Amino acid sequence: MLREISGITEGDWNMTEGRVEWVNCLEAGLGVVLWKGAMFEGTAIATYSTADPVSDDLLGFSNIYTGDNKPFRLMQASLGQRFGKRVYVSAGLRNIDIDYFTSPATSLFTAPADADFPIISNNYSVATFPMSALGVHLEIYPFRGFTVKSSLYNDVADDTFKRQFRFRPGRDGLFSIGSLSYEWEVFKEADATYAFGYVAGKVPDGEVSGVFYRKTGIWGLVEQPFLRWGTTRWCLLLQGAMMTRYRQDTHGYWGTGLTVSGISGRNIEAGVAVNRMHDLASGNEIDAEVTCVVPFSDWLSVQPAVHVIRSRHREMVVGLLRLNVTFGNR
Repeated sequence: MLREISGITEGDWNMTEGRVEWVNCLEAGLGVVLWKGAMFEGTAIATYSTADPVSDDLLGFSNIYTGDNKPFRLMQASLGQRFGKRVYVSAGLRNIDIDYFTSPATSLFTAPADADFPIISNNYSVATFPMSALGVHLEIYPFRGFTVKSSLYNDVADDTFKRQFRFRPGRDGLFSIGSLSYEWEVFKEADATYAFGYVAGKVPDGEVSGVFYRKTGIWGLVEQPFLRWGTTRWCLLLQGAMMTRYRQDTHGYWGTGLTVSGISGRNIEAGVAVNRMHDLASGNEIDAEVTCVVPFSDWLSVQPAVHVIRSRHREMVVGLLRLNVTFGNR
């Protein structure tokens, strides 16, 4: 059995408007080996914040803020089975973030857009943090370095037992996401990643029963380590997405960034990223983030971050200070 418990507590400060809040997220995960090649995986979270978000921007600046205080949310409860070395299948309650959008460079930043592209979270009621839904996930490893992924979900995700454990495509619609990725080692402890994927869904109209919209889009992600200087490793981040069908709302997104890891004897990691969302209904928005993670031990680290946001023809500066605590093993 593999276990991990992690906790994040952060203070958020809108420096432009003078608003503050305290946000917390506790996560516990486990994996239980059942038989050869089979494992049950479970993850649950608890969230708490003291106030409304300090900013009403569209992209968001904190990837742990949920808006609701809940002592228990079940994020994953699935059964996975490996078939040899080339095929993995998992079915049950799942979340797409870890399967597709958690990578070494994107996981440094606190902006939700780096872990969940806005064309997905804004156009679909799908299983992204803190929601989950019933689905089937498939991974195939045809050649060294290549991975093919495809997932099919009940389109309406939720964080309550009553609505999570249901599969009703006739009423809720269906959502599918997939990707083809390639990884190769550039230098020790630094891999390059290239991924290209799709999203497709039959999405119910929120106001008219029985009416569905078909929405499709494409997305891409590149993480390219390009320099090793002393103990540091430098990596370029590029990502983007666009809707190819149903472009009324959020129809495009791009992001770029630079990360530097291995700074000093503490192995500090720092980075800067810029994200831009294109939305016909709410307007465009751009967010520039500067952040770093300072480890004090294997289980404790501190992360400050500053976001400069331009949204709806106005600008604001938002900062956060985050404490990360992690216990367990994988």
